[in-house]
Amino acid sequence: MPSSLRSVPTPYVALGVLAVAILIASVIPVPSATPQTDPTGSVATTTLFHIAGYATLAAGGVWTRATRLTVNADRQRRLVAVASVVAAVALFGVVTEVLQGFIPWRTFSVAEIGLNAASAVVGGLLATMWFYRPVE
Repeated sequence: MPSSLRSVPTPYVALGVLAVAILIASVIPVPSATPQTDPTGSVATTTLFHIAGYATLAAGGVWTRATRLTVNADRQRRLVAVASVVAAVALFGVVTEVLQGFIPWRTFSVAEIGLNAASAVVGGLLATMWFYRPVE
């Protein structure tokens, strides 16, 4: 195995795999047999996928950054790390939606851009509350 591949930390590989999975799910055709709502009939299935995917990607990014920062990292450095992860995930959501605008069987949606960004913020905040909580 090339040494360059061995030096990539596992969390970064996991985040990359998740990002590729989200990208693939964003561009493949949706089968007509796919349920359009959750079992209660109240939330669109794609909405649940957007929330789960982008919140998990942001939380994973925050976790990865949290494990890489030193214990003594100041508050401003942690805030910048979290904000950069959330912004990157939100930007990834914009890119996937714009890409969908060029694919005949997919549609561009500004609402889904907002949903992706909001999901990234929530995932990032939840991970931040967990990983940067004060030690008692």
